[in-house]
Amino acid sequence: MSTRLLLEGGDLAELMVHVRAEFGPTARIIRADRVRSGGLVGFFARERYELTVDVPDEPFARPRAMRGGVPAAAGPVGLDALLAAADAAEARTQIGGAGPMPGPASDPTAPVVSTGADTFASVLEQVRAMTGAQGLTADVEIPGPPPRVFEPMVPAQVAAPAGTNRAVLLDLGVPERMLAGVAEPVPLSVLLANVPTAPELPRAPGSVVAIVGSGRDAEAVGAQLVERLRLAPASLVVAGEGQPSTGRVRRLTDPSAATRWRVMPDGGQIRVVALAVGPDARDRAVAAEMLAALDPHQVWGVVDARTKPRDSARWLTDVGEKRRVDALAVRGLFETTQPGTVLDLGVPVAWFDGIPATGVAWAAALSQHMQPGVRWD
Repeated sequence: MSTRLLLEGGDLAELMVHVRAEFGPTARIIRADRVRSGGLVGFFARERYELTVDVPDEPFARPRAMRGGVPAAAGPVGLDALLAAADAAEARTQIGGAGPMPGPASDPTAPVVSTGADTFASVLEQVRAMTGAQGLTADVEIPGPPPRVFEPMVPAQVAAPAGTNRAVLLDLGVPERMLAGVAEPVPLSVLLANVPTAPELPRAPGSVVAIVGSGRDAEAVGAQLVERLRLAPASLVVAGEGQPSTGRVRRLTDPSAATRWRVMPDGGQIRVVALAVGPDARDRAVAAEMLAALDPHQVWGVVDARTKPRDSARWLTDVGEKRRVDALAVRGLFETTQPGTVLDLGVPVAWFDGIPATGVAWAAALSQHMQPGVRWD
């Protein structure tokens, strides 16, 4: 009987030494896998090795010459030791157990290697493939047993595709006009080079930024923007439908109040206005009047990626009737299966789900719905 164990570590050679030192020459490494985890879009992933080991139930007596878990005997080390042990094992197999062979094979401290059904040269080639050409060097003692190493089974078409096809991107809601003239397969870097860039936030003293959205959405994005611009909480003003979530925030109730506030001294500070819009067409008309009275330097519209694009486009047209919307703050982008639809609203995206809409963020949002291994470039 035997016990099966799973060991993991960052160095394959060290794991093999550990197996030999801890479990003795009768333990067998039946599988070795290289595992990559974490990271973003294929970058910064952590790599480790996993060994599956069969350990017989018989106790293993450590040789007296072993110090610190590594045999102290002199002789070949590294790949040379493995090759010598393999030759000795094959020689013993050929004579059918008739007795010890002369030379290094009779040395009781020599590595004992059982090649099994696979040739040891093939195993070594697979070890080299996993660790690199110099992965097992002569300064690391590897006294056995032979690892039966298998590369993880990864379909060739998934391992390193250069990009994705148009059908997949169109299914994700990416506008067809953004794919015009782009050859297949489409790398994400080429696709996202066509994504419109949102304008820079105004940072000059006295600038006014208006955030217009439904319900509490405008106030939530406004609070995020105040924090990002490193402004005092009092820099946030709410306007339009409903009440602010905190009583310490100023509220503008109608266009005339917005006009009076706009000419008040600003102390040389950037001011952010969160304009809440009700659900009806009349509410959108009032919001358009409020935007005109506020006369902001920049307007952000808050839209939900889970809303039908036609409805979102109509909403943006209505609230921006007198002062158009300059950029979008998108909610729910990571919760929809068609994140690309917001790219067809005619307004560049500045944020989604609180994240600046950079190329890397867009790649993450789109690639989560694609086949594994889609490359950035």
